[in-house]
Amino acid sequence: MAREISPGIHWIQELGPDRRDHFEMRDDPPSWYRRGNTVHIPQCAYLLVGSDETLLFDTLSPASTEKLKDEVSDILNDRSLDYVVVSHPDIPHAGNAVEILREYPRAELVGPGYGNDHELYHLDDALQVTEGDAIDLGDLVVEFHEATFLDAPVFVWMTERTTGTLFTVDWMGFPHLSEDELNFVDEVHHDVEADQLLEFHARVLFWHKYVDVEKVQREIDNLIEKYDPSMIAPAHGLVIRKDAVEYMEEMKDVVARIQQTGRLGIIG
Repeated sequence: MAREISPGIHWIQELGPDRRDHFEMRDDPPSWYRRGNTVHIPQCAYLLVGSDETLLFDTLSPASTEKLKDEVSDILNDRSLDYVVVSHPDIPHAGNAVEILREYPRAELVGPGYGNDHELYHLDDALQVTEGDAIDLGDLVVEFHEATFLDAPVFVWMTERTTGTLFTVDWMGFPHLSEDELNFVDEVHHDVEADQLLEFHARVLFWHKYVDVEKVQREIDNLIEKYDPSMIAPAHGLVIRKDAVEYMEEMKDVVARIQQTGRLGIIG
């Protein structure tokens, strides 16, 4: 399924496996979880359809190859796909890059200009982008950024200038109930708080256990000052279209709590 989150920006979501066992086994499950409900940590891709050109940011996992191709085709209608951007060479992000490029052979592969190991998914042949590089799609303009919080050395973030959307990739991911598929954060039945963000970050970005908490919290302040986003579009959570900065502020508490809890386990 897909949903337009802003004129020309489409959100495509893959739910992934049911992870309710993580919560059913607890004597005191988190307040946002309702027993018996299916829980997913989603994979998200974003298709930007500008007045001149089009761009797909991340490609979901191979489990959703046909779904992704169908959604991209339906959204584009009779238009071409001009760019395929891979944020980093991890399966939920790059898993369908080759298949999409076969479907749209004129599309240009775009990847991070950071790190020195680009062999996976042919990123060594990609247009490699770094801080400040931009692609003008017409009425939409994307700009690339060095990722502040990441789990791989080959990695890039992106913003869309006209809508003020920040694509944070793995940062600011969180699990959600299946009933909230493609819901905006302000549409779910509860407030998304630090507990929910912790469930993801203490597994995927668990290296926060070893950081200087105050330094990381200052870096979050720097991100807020730099981007001041209107929307946040994560790769493993729901789109935040209201109070985006307040949710970035929540991440300060998440970092502090990872220091206390350590790693909660793995995603699997």
